[in-house]
Amino acid sequence: MNLIWILLILASLAYGLLTGSVSSVNQVIVNVGRETLELALPLVAATCFWSGILNIAREVGLLNMLQKLLSPLLRFLFPDLRDDPEALGYIAANITINVFGLGSAATPSGLKAMECMQRHNPDKKTASRAMVTFLVLNTAGVTILSTTIVSLRAQFGALNPTDFMPLAIIATSCASIGGLALDRWVNYRGK
Repeated sequence: MNLIWILLILASLAYGLLTGSVSSVNQVIVNVGRETLELALPLVAATCFWSGILNIAREVGLLNMLQKLLSPLLRFLFPDLRDDPEALGYIAANITINVFGLGSAATPSGLKAMECMQRHNPDKKTASRAMVTFLVLNTAGVTILSTTIVSLRAQFGALNPTDFMPLAIIATSCASIGGLALDRWVNYRGK
């Protein structure tokens, strides 16, 4: 894959030189760094802010409370992991963090959850039923507060950066229900 990117970059540079567009190529090279920084810096700041809020929620016990609320649902969705509170805890933490739109902050708990699920996996080269269900939840999970999208919309001057959120909640809810229904159907059909 790296070779493809290198070839594309070299072909672009060669095309710029052959067509006499060297100044355009130079302008893109100079501006891409600035534009990337202008896009990334506010996202990093928003992620830091919401990660701080997440740490406060963890310290006051809000995340533990949400994890306990999710526990019956998780035991139903992950019957293979009923006796593994560590795996269910990581799954609950990942889902809870994703609900608040902090996907990058949810990654460590998601990786730990997969690591725990791999211990129960009889075929180490294929994803287990629990891993597939977790992937469905992680990919299509309900997001109540889409912090990254709100940050991007605010950065680009949206008059009301949060006006899309009711539709996002409906869309992610439908995606979660549809994904879990398909997951259950495939799992039970395969038995």
